[in-house]
Amino acid sequence: MSATRLLILGVLRSKQPIHGYDVRRELEAWQAERWAHIAYGSIYFALNKMAAERLVKAVETDQVGKRPARTTYAITPEGEAEFQRLLREYWWEFKTVIDPFQVALAFTKYLPRDELLAALHHRAAAARSKAEELELAIRSKTGPDTPPQFPENLRLAADHVEVNARWAEAAIEKVERGDWP
Repeated sequence: MSATRLLILGVLRSKQPIHGYDVRRELEAWQAERWAHIAYGSIYFALNKMAAERLVKAVETDQVGKRPARTTYAITPEGEAEFQRLLREYWWEFKTVIDPFQVALAFTKYLPRDELLAALHHRAAAARSKAEELELAIRSKTGPDTPPQFPENLRLAADHVEVNARWAEAAIEKVERGDWP
């Protein structure tokens, strides 16, 4: 939740006042789903929660015709303090990302060898495919108006995926040699 919180507070800080729907559109333009694993449906929940915590405030609610009411939000001084705290926490503290795969990896010995190899081949191919997709996104979404941090987010995600592919390929070799598991 705190990564989503930082994203939403950051968008509010730079674009306020703004509707929740426009926060979503901004994060979609940033391709945040590729590097922040944000669930766009969680934006409205997070905005409501942050409003209850007085990190953001509803500036106005309007309704056009029969469309659903839209609330415009702005960041509060408390929200600015939370934004600054999270920003610095994430820049200065290294946090290991826990991948559920690592939990499954602990039980590798319970997979038949042929299934393990098939899974590793699949994992390596999927990682290579995702790396190519991210590389394409970096090239296609970079233009003169693109802030430099957005391609860097994609680059970091691509590098993580590349490491996964290399690990899976090395694991395949170990299994085929009989060195693992």
